[in-house]
Amino acid sequence: MSELTTDVVVVGAGASGIGAALAAVENHAKVLLLEKGDKFGGAGMFGAQGLFAAGSEQQKKAGNNYSPNDAYKEMMNYTHYRSNTRLTRAIINKSADTINWLAKNGLQTELVNNTQEVHQNHPRVYHQYIDKFNGFQRVMDNFKAKGGQLLTKTTVKSVDYQDNQIKGLKIIQDGVEKSVSCKKVIFSDGGFVGNQKMVNKYLTIDSHDLFSMGERKATGDGIQILAQLGADISGIGTFENHAASVVSQIGSKWHNDTIFTLTNLPFLWINRRGERFVNEDICYDFALWGNTTYINGGYYYFILDQGTIDYLKDNKLNWTNSFERTFTTLAHTPVTHQVGPFPDIDADLTEAIDQKAAVVGQDVKELADKLNLNSDQVEKTFVKYNKIINEHKDTDFNKAAEFMKFPVSKGPFYAIKAQSTTLGTIGGVAVDDCLHVINNDGKIIPGLYATGNNASGMYDTSYPTLEGISCAFAWNSGRVAGEDATKNIY
Repeated sequence: MSELTTDVVVVGAGASGIGAALAAVENHAKVLLLEKGDKFGGAGMFGAQGLFAAGSEQQKKAGNNYSPNDAYKEMMNYTHYRSNTRLTRAIINKSADTINWLAKNGLQTELVNNTQEVHQNHPRVYHQYIDKFNGFQRVMDNFKAKGGQLLTKTTVKSVDYQDNQIKGLKIIQDGVEKSVSCKKVIFSDGGFVGNQKMVNKYLTIDSHDLFSMGERKATGDGIQILAQLGADISGIGTFENHAASVVSQIGSKWHNDTIFTLTNLPFLWINRRGERFVNEDICYDFALWGNTTYINGGYYYFILDQGTIDYLKDNKLNWTNSFERTFTTLAHTPVTHQVGPFPDIDADLTEAIDQKAAVVGQDVKELADKLNLNSDQVEKTFVKYNKIINEHKDTDFNKAAEFMKFPVSKGPFYAIKAQSTTLGTIGGVAVDDCLHVINNDGKIIPGLYATGNNASGMYDTSYPTLEGISCAFAWNSGRVAGEDATKNIY
């Protein structure tokens, strides 16, 4: 059996793992970075477009006075102090320096407008990657140039932990088992969204109603290993709820631009009991939109009547596609604040029906029957909503008047199912503010760290609305762990 010797092993080469490995090698440690797949980067590269920071040089130059103190207060108010105060403080305090650190290592960012419509009056916090893929490659090249070693197609088979000390690991690299002697291990392998058994265990909705956009290689390996070593996993089970998606029940790769756009607009939404349940312009805040979908059983239906369809077929609508600003920010193009017209909307809706993502009813009763809902309740919901539209006053949920445009009164009626969507899991094992793993007695397990989506404590039950915060947690938790892991290794 081949044997390797190093100081620090980092498991997982996404943003938090790369951050940990580079920070450790910069402190002159010998570092081995393990990646399950054949490519490094993970969700931090392939999914994210940037990260949060407070107090960065870019913000200061732009006259943006949003400080780490401001961010800390906002985060703690959001979580109602049900999160780790010391960890939150450490991550936020590190965030501005990390922007400079990434740039120094070849991954530059630019301070852009916040990418969601309702956050435009919030101080700018989103630092968008510039030349993302080449930037990540430069960061990895710097890691290697400083003596770091990356092994791809590599998983951890077992951990040798004795007498409160890490002795080493058994790994499998491209089918070959190897032994690794090391002093510290940082588990950064991205949570467990790719492990259906674990997802089913911790999800509070039917897993068939969850659409995952997360990293499929994140199968909870690190969390399970740490749990076996006594780690506190009481915070496990928090999902990064993000908007809602219309999903085909026929083909997983189905996508229709018209249906995608309509999903991102504040039409009438009804839940699994046929009730209206929220101000639908919550679609302009992705985290809150995701949360309300999740808490309502994992799905809802948005409703279009024939009058609305006839209008959309021939007219532009002066509403903003909730995802438009995200795309235009990346492309550095202006937001149009318009959608449509949709000349092929009839065919698009038929396609959605064929994909079992929508149903149509000639009247309310037929629609309700196809949805297995009480037709009297659906009728009651439609009547109340039409009254709100006619009066331009939403006494139920305070929908903005500009979105009270389309009644649901002219059949046929279409109901399109929007499902709960997650970017991954953001609750794992308990850690302290240095990302040491904590056991069930609240004590540090020496030599072991968890970062990024493997770690609990930054959030309570929800992905916060501060844009880029989960990617910032990945990079910064990795850096903090990598720096701490180099202490007392000689």
